[in-house]
Amino acid sequence: MRNEPRMIAAAAVFPERRFPLAVIEQQRHAPTTIHHHEFQELVVILAGQGRHITDRETHLIAAGDVFMIGRTEAHAYADTRDLSLVNILFDLRRLHIPLADVGGISGYQALFRVEPKLRRHAPLQGRLRLTADELANAARIITRLRTELARRHPGYRFAACAGLMELILFLSRCYSRDQTPESNAILRIGHLLSHIEKHFAEPLRVPQLARMARLSESSLLRAFRTVLGTTPLDHVIRVRIAKASELLRHDDIRITEAAFQCGFQDSNYFARQFRKVTGRTPRQFRRDTHGL
Repeated sequence: MRNEPRMIAAAAVFPERRFPLAVIEQQRHAPTTIHHHEFQELVVILAGQGRHITDRETHLIAAGDVFMIGRTEAHAYADTRDLSLVNILFDLRRLHIPLADVGGISGYQALFRVEPKLRRHAPLQGRLRLTADELANAARIITRLRTELARRHPGYRFAACAGLMELILFLSRCYSRDQTPESNAILRIGHLLSHIEKHFAEPLRVPQLARMARLSESSLLRAFRTVLGTTPLDHVIRVRIAKASELLRHDDIRITEAAFQCGFQDSNYFARQFRKVTGRTPRQFRRDTHGL
């Protein structure tokens, strides 16, 4: 009978239960047994080489490789030779880091959303490998982040979150730097998601989105089901509702105007979709967030 992967609990990693962010640098990393964890893990390979193993694939890793391990994704390391890496461990949902703007970068979508999901279903090509200069810059950002977490000076949580945001932005830009959507299937879907983030108020149809991703409509539907657990059009609606929520939370704007600005031409349809996604009507949402 196959042994279940070892689970690493969040409580064993994060010193503060309410601040799920930690950085662990491992020199001469030894092979590991298969395991998974209750949080997300961003891996940056600093030196050496080895093999990274998941349920679906085994691939060689070397200095400059960067990849995300999703929550509960089983993985292990083998054949490590002078392998040095950094694990940035976090739970973005509980850190409440604003990601709306970075969502418009195709590299962010590819590295942090698409790749971890697709890897669970099939072997992947086109991962991120940093150049020597990019790796040195990433290492400097990580060092500042580690220093804030270690010293715990007043305001360190704020500074640590800022450091994580800087790292996410830098790596997202690196992913997009010289890879083209045409040559990288992961980046094609990432590019599509970033396009939706930037053009959510415009008419968006499945045939148009499929052409942009260079996929058949059926392949596009499968990709969205795999990555996001929904259809392309349902994802568009969720993005529009998220943008409308921001308007209603922060701006003195009429509900009908918020609906139109976010791509809804029918205010009644907007209200139904808003309640379906958030569990509240737009008026209830505004009242609750404004304390009225």
